[in-house]
Amino acid sequence: MRAIEVESLKEDMRLARTIFDDSGRVLLNSGTKLTERYIKRLMDLGIPFIYVEDEIVGPIECEDIIDDRVRIQTIKALKKVVETAKMHEEIDLLPISGMVNAILDDLKGVPNMLMQLLDIRTANTYVYNHSVAVCVLSIMTGMSLELDDLKIKLLGMGALLHDIGKSLSEGPEHTIHGFEILRNTKALNVVAAHVAYQHHERYDGEGFPRKLKGEDIHLFGAITGIANLYDNLVSHPDGDKRLYPYQALEKIVAESGRGFHPEVVKAFCRNIAPYPVGTAVKLNNGAVGVVVSVPKNFSTRPVIKLVSSEVGILMKDFPEIDLLKEKTLFINEILSEKDRRDIAVLK
Repeated sequence: MRAIEVESLKEDMRLARTIFDDSGRVLLNSGTKLTERYIKRLMDLGIPFIYVEDEIVGPIECEDIIDDRVRIQTIKALKKVVETAKMHEEIDLLPISGMVNAILDDLKGVPNMLMQLLDIRTANTYVYNHSVAVCVLSIMTGMSLELDDLKIKLLGMGALLHDIGKSLSEGPEHTIHGFEILRNTKALNVVAAHVAYQHHERYDGEGFPRKLKGEDIHLFGAITGIANLYDNLVSHPDGDKRLYPYQALEKIVAESGRGFHPEVVKAFCRNIAPYPVGTAVKLNNGAVGVVVSVPKNFSTRPVIKLVSSEVGILMKDFPEIDLLKEKTLFINEILSEKDRRDIAVLK
Protein backbone atom coordinates (compact mmCIF):
# COMPACT_ATOMS: atom_id res chain seq x y z
CA MET A 1 0.00 0.00 0.00
CA ARG A 2 1.17 3.49 -0.78
CA ALA A 3 -0.19 7.01 -1.15
CA ILE A 4 -0.11 8.36 -4.68
CA GLU A 5 -1.19 11.67 -6.21
CA VAL A 6 -4.36 11.36 -8.27
CA GLU A 7 -2.54 12.95 -11.23
CA SER A 8 -0.10 10.02 -11.21
CA LEU A 9 -2.74 7.27 -11.20
CA LYS A 10 -2.77 4.67 -13.97
CA GLU A 11 -5.50 2.34 -15.10
CA ASP A 12 -5.55 -1.11 -13.45
CA MET A 13 -4.00 0.15 -10.21
CA ARG A 14 -5.96 -1.32 -7.32
CA LEU A 15 -7.41 0.81 -4.54
CA ALA A 16 -6.01 -0.04 -1.08
CA ARG A 17 -8.43 2.00 1.07
CA THR A 18 -12.12 2.75 0.65
CA ILE A 19 -13.02 6.29 -0.44
CA PHE A 20 -16.11 8.01 0.99
CA ASP A 21 -17.96 11.10 -0.19
CA ASP A 22 -18.79 14.06 2.05
CA SER A 23 -21.98 12.33 3.23
CA GLY A 24 -20.19 9.17 4.29
CA ARG A 25 -21.35 7.13 1.31
CA VAL A 26 -18.86 4.76 -0.31
CA LEU A 27 -17.50 6.12 -3.59
CA LEU A 28 -15.03 3.34 -4.32
CA ASN A 29 -14.41 0.22 -2.27
CA SER A 30 -11.00 -1.06 -1.27
CA GLY A 31 -9.81 -3.53 -3.90
CA THR A 32 -11.45 -1.71 -6.82
CA LYS A 33 -9.39 -1.73 -10.02
CA LEU A 34 -9.09 1.82 -11.32
CA THR A 35 -10.37 2.77 -14.74
CA GLU A 36 -10.04 5.99 -16.72
CA ARG A 37 -13.58 6.95 -15.66
CA TYR A 38 -12.82 6.38 -11.97
CA ILE A 39 -9.61 8.41 -12.15
CA LYS A 40 -11.41 11.31 -13.82
CA ARG A 41 -14.10 11.20 -11.11
CA LEU A 42 -11.44 11.38 -8.38
CA MET A 43 -9.90 14.40 -10.09
CA ASP A 44 -13.30 16.09 -10.39
CA LEU A 45 -13.86 15.60 -6.65
CA GLY A 46 -10.60 17.40 -5.90
CA ILE A 47 -9.05 14.44 -4.07
CA PRO A 48 -5.27 15.09 -3.99
CA PHE A 49 -4.13 11.50 -3.38
CA ILE A 50 -5.39 7.99 -2.66
CA TYR A 51 -3.90 4.76 -1.35
CA VAL A 52 -3.20 2.01 -3.89
CA GLU A 53 -1.87 -1.51 -3.51
CA ASP A 54 1.83 -1.95 -4.19
CA GLU A 55 2.27 -3.78 -7.48
CA ILE A 56 5.68 -5.11 -6.47
CA VAL A 57 5.48 -6.34 -2.89
CA GLY A 58 1.71 -6.85 -2.73
CA PRO A 59 -0.75 -5.76 -0.01
CA ILE A 60 0.63 -4.12 3.14
CA GLU A 61 -1.75 -3.82 6.07
CA CYS A 62 -1.99 -0.63 8.09
CA GLU A 63 -5.04 0.39 10.10
CA ASP A 64 -5.90 4.01 10.84
CA ILE A 65 -5.86 5.00 14.50
CA ILE A 66 -9.51 6.07 14.43
CA ASP A 67 -12.35 4.28 12.69
CA ASP A 68 -13.59 5.72 9.37
CA ARG A 69 -17.14 5.75 10.76
CA VAL A 70 -16.02 7.89 13.70
CA ARG A 71 -14.27 10.29 11.33
CA ILE A 72 -17.33 10.60 9.08
CA GLN A 73 -19.74 11.10 12.00
CA THR A 74 -17.42 13.74 13.45
CA ILE A 75 -17.37 15.62 10.15
CA LYS A 76 -21.17 15.55 10.03
CA ALA A 77 -21.41 16.93 13.58
CA LEU A 78 -18.83 19.61 12.80
CA LYS A 79 -20.65 20.68 9.63
CA LYS A 80 -23.83 21.21 11.60
CA VAL A 81 -22.01 23.35 14.18
CA VAL A 82 -20.39 25.47 11.47
CA GLU A 83 -23.73 26.07 9.75
CA THR A 84 -25.24 27.10 13.09
CA ALA A 85 -22.34 29.49 13.75
CA LYS A 86 -22.84 31.09 10.31
CA MET A 87 -26.43 31.90 11.29
CA HIS A 88 -25.28 33.32 14.66
CA GLU A 89 -27.44 30.80 16.51
CA GLU A 90 -26.76 28.91 19.74
CA ILE A 91 -24.46 25.92 19.13
CA ASP A 92 -25.48 22.44 20.29
CA LEU A 93 -22.25 20.92 21.60
CA LEU A 94 -23.67 17.54 22.62
CA PRO A 95 -22.86 15.82 19.27
CA ILE A 96 -19.38 17.36 19.27
CA SER A 97 -18.78 16.17 22.82
CA GLY A 98 -19.91 12.68 21.86
CA MET A 99 -17.56 12.52 18.90
CA VAL A 100 -14.56 13.72 20.93
CA ASN A 101 -15.35 10.90 23.39
CA ALA A 102 -15.46 8.43 20.49
CA ILE A 103 -12.10 9.65 19.15
CA LEU A 104 -10.57 9.37 22.62
CA ASP A 105 -11.94 5.83 23.02
CA ASP A 106 -10.49 4.81 19.64
CA LEU A 107 -7.07 6.20 20.53
CA LYS A 108 -7.05 4.45 23.90
CA GLY A 109 -7.69 1.19 22.08
CA VAL A 110 -4.58 1.47 19.90
CA PRO A 111 -1.62 -0.35 21.51
CA ASN A 112 0.98 1.26 19.23
CA MET A 113 -0.46 4.76 18.88
CA LEU A 114 1.39 6.26 15.93
CA MET A 115 0.02 8.48 13.17
CA GLN A 116 0.86 6.73 9.91
CA LEU A 117 -2.05 7.33 7.53
CA LEU A 118 -3.56 10.53 6.18
CA ASP A 119 -7.28 10.69 5.54
CA ILE A 120 -8.46 10.92 1.95
CA ARG A 121 -10.14 14.30 1.52
CA THR A 122 -12.42 15.61 -1.19
CA ALA A 123 -12.29 19.34 -1.89
CA ASN A 124 -15.66 19.70 -0.12
CA THR A 125 -14.48 18.06 3.09
CA TYR A 126 -10.90 19.35 3.28
CA VAL A 127 -11.58 21.91 6.02
CA TYR A 128 -13.59 19.47 8.13
CA ASN A 129 -11.09 16.64 7.75
CA HIS A 130 -8.38 19.10 8.75
CA SER A 131 -10.22 19.91 11.98
CA VAL A 132 -10.69 16.21 12.78
CA ALA A 133 -7.00 15.52 12.13
CA VAL A 134 -5.97 18.44 14.36
CA CYS A 135 -8.25 17.09 17.08
CA VAL A 136 -6.71 13.60 16.82
CA LEU A 137 -3.14 14.93 16.80
CA SER A 138 -3.85 17.23 19.75
CA ILE A 139 -5.39 14.45 21.82
CA MET A 140 -2.43 12.18 21.06
CA THR A 141 -0.06 14.93 22.21
CA GLY A 142 -2.09 15.48 25.37
CA MET A 143 -1.87 11.77 26.10
CA SER A 144 1.91 11.86 25.61
CA LEU A 145 2.08 14.74 28.09
CA GLU A 146 0.08 12.53 30.50
CA LEU A 147 -2.82 14.96 30.88
CA ASP A 148 -5.82 13.55 32.69
CA ASP A 149 -8.94 12.53 30.77
CA LEU A 150 -10.88 15.66 31.70
CA LYS A 151 -8.15 17.93 30.33
CA ILE A 152 -7.73 15.80 27.22
CA LYS A 153 -11.46 15.95 26.56
CA LEU A 154 -11.40 19.76 26.85
CA LEU A 155 -8.31 19.93 24.63
CA GLY A 156 -10.08 17.77 22.05
CA MET A 157 -13.16 19.99 22.07
CA GLY A 158 -11.07 23.10 21.52
CA ALA A 159 -8.95 21.46 18.83
CA LEU A 160 -11.96 20.17 16.89
CA LEU A 161 -13.49 23.65 16.94
CA HIS A 162 -10.21 25.58 16.52
CA ASP A 163 -11.13 26.92 13.07
CA ILE A 164 -14.80 27.66 13.70
CA GLY A 165 -14.05 31.36 13.26
CA LYS A 166 -13.55 30.65 9.55
CA SER A 167 -17.33 30.32 9.34
CA LEU A 168 -17.32 34.13 9.54
CA SER A 169 -13.94 35.13 8.06
CA GLU A 170 -10.87 33.55 6.45
CA GLY A 171 -8.09 35.94 7.48
CA PRO A 172 -6.13 36.24 10.73
CA GLU A 173 -9.27 37.61 12.39
CA HIS A 174 -10.76 34.09 12.28
CA THR A 175 -9.03 33.49 15.62
CA ILE A 176 -10.92 36.40 17.19
CA HIS A 177 -14.23 35.36 15.65
CA GLY A 178 -13.68 31.79 16.80
CA PHE A 179 -13.01 32.96 20.34
CA GLU A 180 -16.18 35.07 20.39
CA ILE A 181 -18.33 32.23 19.02
CA LEU A 182 -17.07 29.72 21.57
CA ARG A 183 -16.92 32.12 24.50
CA ASN A 184 -20.62 32.79 24.01
CA THR A 185 -21.45 29.09 23.94
CA LYS A 186 -22.74 28.52 27.46
CA ALA A 187 -22.05 24.79 27.71
CA LEU A 188 -18.37 25.13 26.74
CA ASN A 189 -15.49 25.79 29.12
CA VAL A 190 -13.82 29.07 28.16
CA VAL A 191 -10.46 27.28 27.92
CA ALA A 192 -11.68 25.64 24.70
CA ALA A 193 -12.48 29.09 23.35
CA HIS A 194 -8.87 30.11 23.98
CA VAL A 195 -7.71 27.26 21.73
CA ALA A 196 -9.48 28.97 18.82
CA TYR A 197 -7.98 32.27 19.98
CA GLN A 198 -4.39 31.12 20.47
CA HIS A 199 -3.59 28.37 17.94
CA HIS A 200 -1.67 30.87 15.77
CA GLU A 201 0.30 32.38 18.68
CA ARG A 202 3.99 31.47 18.70
CA TYR A 203 6.44 30.80 21.52
CA ASP A 204 8.72 33.68 20.44
CA GLY A 205 5.86 36.19 20.33
CA GLU A 206 5.70 36.35 16.54
CA GLY A 207 2.22 34.89 16.19
CA PHE A 208 -1.27 36.42 16.16
CA PRO A 209 -3.67 37.87 17.14
CA ARG A 210 -2.16 39.08 20.45
CA LYS A 211 1.53 38.24 20.00
CA LEU A 212 1.52 36.20 23.20
CA LYS A 213 4.86 34.74 24.20
CA GLY A 214 6.21 31.68 26.04
CA GLU A 215 4.14 30.50 28.98
CA ASP A 216 1.51 33.17 28.32
CA ILE A 217 0.20 30.85 25.59
CA HIS A 218 -2.16 28.28 27.07
CA LEU A 219 -0.87 24.70 26.80
CA PHE A 220 -3.93 23.71 24.75
CA GLY A 221 -3.31 26.55 22.30
CA ALA A 222 0.34 25.54 21.99
CA ILE A 223 -0.56 21.90 21.32
CA THR A 224 -3.22 22.75 18.75
CA GLY A 225 -0.89 25.21 17.01
CA ILE A 226 1.63 22.45 16.28
CA ALA A 227 -1.07 20.00 15.20
CA ASN A 228 -2.60 22.63 12.93
CA LEU A 229 0.69 23.41 11.21
CA TYR A 230 1.67 19.76 10.78
CA ASP A 231 -1.61 18.77 9.16
CA ASN A 232 -1.48 21.77 6.83
CA LEU A 233 2.02 20.76 5.75
CA VAL A 234 1.33 17.07 5.03
CA SER A 235 -2.20 17.44 3.63
CA HIS A 236 -1.91 20.53 1.47
CA PRO A 237 -4.28 20.16 -1.51
CA ASP A 238 -1.52 21.42 -3.83
CA GLY A 239 0.83 18.46 -4.33
CA ASP A 240 3.76 20.78 -5.03
CA LYS A 241 3.40 22.27 -1.54
CA ARG A 242 2.63 19.05 0.33
CA LEU A 243 5.48 17.68 2.46
CA TYR A 244 6.36 14.14 3.47
CA PRO A 245 5.86 13.49 7.20
CA TYR A 246 9.61 13.48 7.87
CA GLN A 247 9.94 16.89 6.18
CA ALA A 248 7.03 18.32 8.17
CA LEU A 249 8.53 16.97 11.40
CA GLU A 250 11.87 18.61 10.56
CA LYS A 251 10.07 21.95 10.19
CA ILE A 252 8.31 21.45 13.53
CA VAL A 253 11.54 20.47 15.31
CA ALA A 254 13.35 23.46 13.77
CA GLU A 255 10.77 25.69 15.48
CA SER A 256 11.36 24.16 18.93
CA GLY A 257 12.13 27.00 21.32
CA ARG A 258 11.23 29.55 18.67
CA GLY A 259 7.75 29.10 17.30
CA PHE A 260 6.78 26.24 19.60
CA HIS A 261 7.24 25.13 23.20
CA PRO A 262 10.13 22.58 23.29
CA GLU A 263 8.34 20.08 25.54
CA VAL A 264 5.20 20.18 23.41
CA VAL A 265 7.30 19.59 20.28
CA LYS A 266 8.87 16.50 21.86
CA ALA A 267 5.49 15.12 22.89
CA PHE A 268 4.01 15.78 19.45
CA CYS A 269 6.85 14.13 17.54
CA ARG A 270 6.63 10.92 19.58
CA ASN A 271 3.32 10.13 17.88
CA ILE A 272 4.24 10.66 14.22
CA ALA A 273 5.83 8.12 11.88
CA PRO A 274 8.34 10.07 9.76
CA TYR A 275 8.36 7.19 7.25
CA PRO A 276 4.83 5.74 7.29
CA VAL A 277 3.92 2.22 6.23
CA GLY A 278 3.95 1.98 2.43
CA THR A 279 6.72 4.54 1.94
CA ALA A 280 9.28 3.55 -0.70
CA VAL A 281 12.79 4.30 0.50
CA LYS A 282 16.41 3.97 -0.54
CA LEU A 283 18.92 2.95 2.12
CA ASN A 284 22.45 4.29 2.51
CA ASN A 285 23.87 1.11 0.94
CA GLY A 286 21.78 1.61 -2.22
CA ALA A 287 19.14 -1.03 -1.50
CA VAL A 288 15.51 -0.10 -2.13
CA GLY A 289 12.51 -1.21 -0.10
CA VAL A 290 9.08 -0.42 1.29
CA VAL A 291 8.30 0.37 4.95
CA VAL A 292 6.03 -2.37 6.34
CA SER A 293 5.95 -1.54 10.07
CA VAL A 294 7.13 1.20 12.40
CA PRO A 295 8.10 0.74 16.07
CA LYS A 296 6.46 3.25 18.41
CA ASN A 297 9.53 4.42 20.31
CA PHE A 298 12.02 4.15 17.44
CA SER A 299 10.02 5.50 14.52
CA THR A 300 13.08 6.38 12.42
CA ARG A 301 14.10 2.69 12.43
CA PRO A 302 11.24 0.87 10.68
CA VAL A 303 11.04 -2.65 9.28
CA ILE A 304 11.60 -2.59 5.52
CA LYS A 305 10.68 -5.15 2.86
CA LEU A 306 13.54 -5.09 0.37
CA VAL A 307 12.64 -4.73 -3.30
CA SER A 308 16.09 -4.45 -4.89
CA SER A 309 19.62 -5.11 -3.68
CA GLU A 310 22.50 -2.70 -3.22
CA VAL A 311 23.41 -3.13 -6.89
CA GLY A 312 19.85 -2.75 -8.17
CA ILE A 313 18.93 -6.41 -8.67
CA LEU A 314 15.24 -7.12 -8.05
CA MET A 315 14.71 -9.41 -5.05
CA LYS A 316 12.77 -12.62 -5.61
CA ASP A 317 11.29 -13.18 -2.17
CA PHE A 318 11.34 -9.59 -0.83
CA PRO A 319 13.11 -10.26 2.50
CA GLU A 320 12.45 -7.98 5.48
CA ILE A 321 15.12 -6.16 7.44
CA ASP A 322 14.69 -4.47 10.81
CA LEU A 323 16.65 -1.22 11.01
CA LEU A 324 16.64 -1.53 14.81
CA LYS A 325 18.92 -4.55 14.35
CA GLU A 326 20.83 -3.38 11.27
CA LYS A 327 22.77 -0.63 13.02
CA THR A 328 24.83 0.47 10.00
CA LEU A 329 21.82 1.00 7.73
CA PHE A 330 19.57 4.04 7.60
CA ILE A 331 17.05 5.63 5.25
CA ASN A 332 18.82 7.88 2.78
CA GLU A 333 15.87 9.15 0.72
CA ILE A 334 12.21 8.66 -0.13
CA LEU A 335 11.56 7.51 -3.68
CA SER A 336 9.29 9.35 -6.07
CA GLU A 337 6.52 7.70 -8.07
CA LYS A 338 8.81 7.71 -11.13
CA ASP A 339 11.48 5.86 -9.16
CA ARG A 340 8.90 3.27 -8.14
CA ARG A 341 7.85 2.76 -11.75
CA ASP A 342 11.47 2.21 -12.75
CA ILE A 343 11.64 -0.57 -10.15
CA ALA A 344 8.36 -2.03 -11.42
CA VAL A 345 9.87 -2.22 -14.90
CA LEU A 346 12.66 -4.41 -13.50
CA LYS A 347 10.04 -6.89 -12.38
